[in-house]
Amino acid sequence: MAQVATSTPTAAAAPPPVTSANSDEGTDDIESLLWTCKECYIYQIPPLKNENGHRANDWDVNKWLWSGALKLTATGTLLKIILHDPTTGALFATCPVAEQGSKAVDQVIDSSRYFALRIDDGKGKHAFVGLGFRDRAFAYDFNATMQDHWKGVKRAVEAAEEAKAFAERAASEPMRDLSLKDGEMLSIKVNVPGASGKPRAPRPKVEGGSFALPPPPGKPGLLAPPPKAGAMPPPPPAAPTMAAAPTAPAAPAAAATAATAAAPADDFGDFGDFMASSGDAAAGDDDFGDFQ
Repeated sequence: MAQVATSTPTAAAAPPPVTSANSDEGTDDIESLLWTCKECYIYQIPPLKNENGHRANDWDVNKWLWSGALKLTATGTLLKIILHDPTTGALFATCPVAEQGSKAVDQVIDSSRYFALRIDDGKGKHAFVGLGFRDRAFAYDFNATMQDHWKGVKRAVEAAEEAKAFAERAASEPMRDLSLKDGEMLSIKVNVPGASGKPRAPRPKVEGGSFALPPPPGKPGLLAPPPKAGAMPPPPPAAPTMAAAPTAPAAPAAAATAATAAAPADDFGDFGDFMASSGDAAAGDDDFGDFQ
């Protein structure tokens, strides 16, 4: 913890130098920014009364000790909570968290927006303060970012263990000699079209030199092809002959001609008297009821 406390103020006050890709230094010295928040509040809290945890109800949440910005950074596996001024960037306090489940950061038991932090001044002294967020979503993001960091650390440890076990297993196994002995030859079979001596099937060609699929064979029941240009189209088929209607008697026809000649001339011509037709239709419309 002494080394962590000594390096914390330096890392918070000035960002570490960026190492080049060809540098021999490890990546554990590179500080990564995980999450930032522009508004948080620090409280002076009483000592812990029991092992159950801190309670925000015991704090005076309306009187905060300091307000500013917060950022979460990671240097290797070390997680740091840095409190600083959002305008000037002046450092207020730093809370280093070396491992998951550490008491350096502890959520209160009666609220999801407040936490207890163990801040370090970099000189071996520490104190417990309260941390609060005005918005519940900020508190959720703060807690979720820390959980994601520890999950990544756990996956990295598991990957390193698997790589170590694989290297040990590979070192314990005897080396296999896969080189060709004297007189041995490799035979590679490559399927080259036409190399077997069999002639290739001819491809269909059309006018113009381009390749196309052959036309489908003719089938019964298909329509005849269209006539060539300049040819006369075949005549249409003859319409079927309708049966002749029976001839009406001459007497009714003569009576109708006489009635037409006797009727007065009007503007309707051969269409008949619409007034008489409408009257007859109205007389025969009793089955539909009276709509009035």
